[in-house]
Amino acid sequence: MAPLTSPRGVDDAQADDFDRLLARFEPEGLGPEGPGWQQRKSAQTRIGILEAAIDCLATHGYARTTTQLIAETAEISRGAMLHHYPTKGALISAIIAYCFYKRMQMLAEGVRNISELQRIQEFAGLEILWRSFFTREHRAYLELNIAARTDTEVRDSFAPQARRFTEVWRQEGIRIFPEWAGEQARLARASDLVEAVLEGLSLNHDAWDSPARISRVRTFLRQMVGQIYAGVLDFSEPGGGPA
Repeated sequence: MAPLTSPRGVDDAQADDFDRLLARFEPEGLGPEGPGWQQRKSAQTRIGILEAAIDCLATHGYARTTTQLIAETAEISRGAMLHHYPTKGALISAIIAYCFYKRMQMLAEGVRNISELQRIQEFAGLEILWRSFFTREHRAYLELNIAARTDTEVRDSFAPQARRFTEVWRQEGIRIFPEWAGEQARLARASDLVEAVLEGLSLNHDAWDSPARISRVRTFLRQMVGQIYAGVLDFSEPGGGPA
């Protein structure tokens, strides 16, 4: 895949960290496996299939997304799709991996293109994450997340990849946000709080129908993250053990 766009306020070492982070999430088969035209065409076809799958999930929901619908959206024959993903399980696993990859790509690109001042003093990363909850990629992710509760085949692929997403983000987060250096546990707690609050807000966005109410919660969250960052607010595991 192509490297990220030129950074703002990011040095070469951090730029390499962003590229390495995305490389850890790039699903198998997206990059051409050789220098030839056929290899490049195969990689482009796989990307087209996965992009079509995201469109179908985001627009029609998991229950109405079929392999035939994905093939039609990708403008290829069902046989051509089966050539790349011969089983439903292989396709589901690839779609889930691609959703996580696209989500990480959006977060990494967003953080990479804000200034150091915005990142450290304004906690602008919160706004980037908030916007990510209203994308087609996140709608597709939600459909898969919900389907995993009742569909064993989806759950067997979704749960391990979701855990890996969290694990890698925690491992790499200290490089993406170097101002938290030496405070990896504190950053992990802040990340848990941020994701729980913002995802809850996004799910209730239409039901609340109150921009002022949502804005108040987001402002409060920013204040809490600031206090965690400053060491004013801390929280541990039940019983006082380490996180």
